Amino acid sequence: MKQTAIMMAVVIGLSGMAVLAREEVNPLKTKHSRASGKGVSTTAEERHQKREARKNRAQEGRQNAIDNRQERQARRIQHGINKGYLTDEETKQLQAQQASIAALENSLSADGNLTGNEFRQLQSELNEASRSIWAEKHDTEGNQMPVYRLGENVVAKDSLTAKLASGEMTRAEAKALLKDFRRMMELMTRLSGDLSESERAALQSEYDTLLNEYFELK
Repeated sequence: MKQTAIMMAVVIGLSGMAVLAREEVNPLKTKHSRASGKGVSTTAEERHQKREARKNRAQEGRQNAIDNRQERQARRIQHGINKGYLTDEETKQLQAQQASIAALENSLSADGNLTGNEFRQLQSELNEASRSIWAEKHDTEGNQMPVYRLGENVVAKDSLTAKLASGEMTRAEAKALLKDFRRMMELMTRLSGDLSESERAALQSEYDTLLNEYFELK
């Protein structure tokens, strides 16, 4: 009986030590968990800062793109004025179009943020303005601007400039036109390089077909 009592005391004692051990371990685990939680919070803050930085860079990039296009279009209009390609009436219409785009930009960015959708809206307006400038400078009112990049005596056909000036060109037609123009520029670059006779003949034929679609010699 005495030995049994001693064994029971040992078991109880060991059990108590185990409980104390668990109580010692748990606070450390809790402290570690809190520390880990703090680490996660810091990482979340860093991620937030990175997102904000990316958003600010995108915002700045969109704003710069719009500003640069407006500056280029202003220079194109001034060039048309200086060379006599634009009449007074055409100049007023183009400048009014630019003023309207500037007003729209101010309205959209009044909150200090130009969203992706707002940026695309402004780009669409600037695309339309760009086509108007090109058409007005190449029409028969005032001095008709030759298409120097395609040859000094190569000018746009009246049917093309009339359609551009009228605003009747559909989005699909405008995309097709721009695609053809880019292809012509690409072909000009390739034709200036070293080619075999067969390659040059094929590329020249494609170039001539596109050129004759939109332009004529005068």
